[in-house]
Amino acid sequence: MNSVAFRAMAGAFALACGVAAAVGSNAETIDLPAFETRLATVTLHAGSSVLWDYSARDAGRRHDVAAPVFNLDGRDVTMGLKTVRSLGAPRDLPNGCREYAFVGDVYGEAGLRLRMVFRTAEDDPVVRFRYEVLSETPRHLTKPSGTDRMSYLGLSLASLPEATELRLSEFNEEFHSYMPVERALDLRFFADGEEAMGPILLAGDAAEQLLVAYEHGSTAPDEFLHYRLSPDRSVILEAVKGNYWSGEEIGPDSPFSTIWFELAAVRGDRLALQKAYRSFVLRHLALSPASRRPQIFYNTWNYQERLKHWKGKPYLAEMNSERMLREIDVAHRMGVEVFVIDAGWFEKPGDWQPSPLRFPDGLKAIRAKLDGFGMKLGLWFGPTTVALTSQMLKTHTDCLQTTDGKTPCPWVVWETEASLWSCVVSRYGQDFAGKLIELNRQLGVTYFKFDSVDQYGCNDPNHGHGTASNPASERSDCYAFQMPLAMARIAETVSGSVPDAICDFDMTESGRSFGLAYLSAGKYFLINNGPYNQNYDHPLPPDENWNLFFFPGPARDWICRSPLVYDQWIPSTLFLTHYLPDDPESNQMLSLASLILGQDGIWGDLPAISEAGVERFATVLAKYKQVRDDMASAFPAGSGPVGGTPEVHEKIAPNGRGAVVLFARAGTYRYITLNPADRHVWHDDATEVTFDEAGRAKITAKFEARQEPFPKAGAHIVFFGVN
Repeated sequence: MNSVAFRAMAGAFALACGVAAAVGSNAETIDLPAFETRLATVTLHAGSSVLWDYSARDAGRRHDVAAPVFNLDGRDVTMGLKTVRSLGAPRDLPNGCREYAFVGDVYGEAGLRLRMVFRTAEDDPVVRFRYEVLSETPRHLTKPSGTDRMSYLGLSLASLPEATELRLSEFNEEFHSYMPVERALDLRFFADGEEAMGPILLAGDAAEQLLVAYEHGSTAPDEFLHYRLSPDRSVILEAVKGNYWSGEEIGPDSPFSTIWFELAAVRGDRLALQKAYRSFVLRHLALSPASRRPQIFYNTWNYQERLKHWKGKPYLAEMNSERMLREIDVAHRMGVEVFVIDAGWFEKPGDWQPSPLRFPDGLKAIRAKLDGFGMKLGLWFGPTTVALTSQMLKTHTDCLQTTDGKTPCPWVVWETEASLWSCVVSRYGQDFAGKLIELNRQLGVTYFKFDSVDQYGCNDPNHGHGTASNPASERSDCYAFQMPLAMARIAETVSGSVPDAICDFDMTESGRSFGLAYLSAGKYFLINNGPYNQNYDHPLPPDENWNLFFFPGPARDWICRSPLVYDQWIPSTLFLTHYLPDDPESNQMLSLASLILGQDGIWGDLPAISEAGVERFATVLAKYKQVRDDMASAFPAGSGPVGGTPEVHEKIAPNGRGAVVLFARAGTYRYITLNPADRHVWHDDATEVTFDEAGRAKITAKFEARQEPFPKAGAHIVFFGVN
């Protein structure tokens, strides 16, 4: 947004920052108590550009939220309300939240209304909200300066001296993974009117902490929204690009809906806010709880890569019933609960039917065996891919991704059939969701892995992300903005019809859409076999060993455990990551100790594991399953960096149940738990556990020098609250 547009928009938010009225001097301000929970009160306003306010029940400080501003027909319209009314009784949601809806007439704008939707839970300080703009006569969103001209909310941080930007989507090349990054926003950022991408903005003092967030996704620094800071310590959340297209109509049958936003305040320090927000993401962000439940997943892909890069065979050389049934037998004995067949199970993308060549019985034997073991079936999907001869393509030729009117060349999807890309923002997206629901009925699949979906890829003028009158670049940005929202809708649609469904979105490459929008409906598949050789300047050519860390040993585990820093804000159970089960015992204990911290994934060559190794996994995972729900809810503690000695992870819930995991080189190490621990303890012979007067566990763990191939790596696990 240019400086002139910014000043105009800032003027519209003046009242929210305590400076001047923006609605009109003759308007009567009316406070309308809207709703309250045990932790927060929300009050709506009429006759003011303060649209509503939020206050934590035990904090005594009110946070005014300024009305959004939309550029309609060439002028900025502040959506302050003349009147406000409820749209009926609150609606109870399946995740324990209640949804409240209100509507009001926009002051000074005949026929223009704003609908406000709030979701909150009785024991949660976080309020989710979004807006809808409705008009009795056609109006149009416009961009006088050629860029998005829209602000969603305004807040003042004048009483909160400390401010921080929390980014979730920085792709860290060292780990070949997205990583969270906090950056302090000191006085200079406000004085110079800087921007912060977020999506989370934090502020606080000694008494209270505030959080505001938006639910979208991209790879930083590719901004679609950002927070604009001002010298008076006001903050405006602005649209940057793609939020709408110039000329987009708002009319009787075409309301404009915003994305979801979040606001929370808690009394206490940053730790209190982290715990509250983490609990919100785990319990109340998504409507369906299935993606939040810790389960043990197995995926076939690592073995498929071993076939390709170790044995010189095709990826699909052993993608058949015989191999899968052998793997299921071992997986069941190990304690796996969700068996995922990766790329190649299908005949052709788009139609998504089992390959008659590789699975002549249509996966019937596999499903029967899984059902007999009480295991669930998972399958790989490329949501945007449709084979050239597929029925889906024949009925959705108008939905193909195009760039400047041209369709990209087909690509062969993992040794199956040449395919094209479809636009998930078009009508195809919901039809794809319908196909997944159909496959649940047909094959019993409940885990859906979504892969190969990039942020950009379509500027077609007929898919609902711009028209022929808009520049191709604008249509491209609108597609990129809507894509993560479309993927979240697909996951929510599937979960609405299949209560146990888990829709897992692959984030193993940069340039993808990483953020809160998709986490509102599913989870992320975080790390593949990378980092790729070129990231580490590896001397071997890429075609000799494309991925660096798909060998057993501590190196892959260091890479995979590094993103556990997300667990301070977002539970690690939402970031599926796979560890290798290969012998010897030292590697297996490293993998087990790592995966029970919440990432919960296994992949490799299961039939090659020794009987002792299979039994080792079965024993440890059986203990883990007794306390995994407690560990998922527990706020992380510990000491030492990943790869340090010792590196300690503590996941103990308030009831004392959970685990402590220790990694170290040879030596004897001690650790005292931060939290009191249950006295029903399980550990190996090299570990001793006693308790102090406060109920904290005192752990002494001995790590012996190991022989090759892992001379310096070791792990010990202590479970609390197990039989």
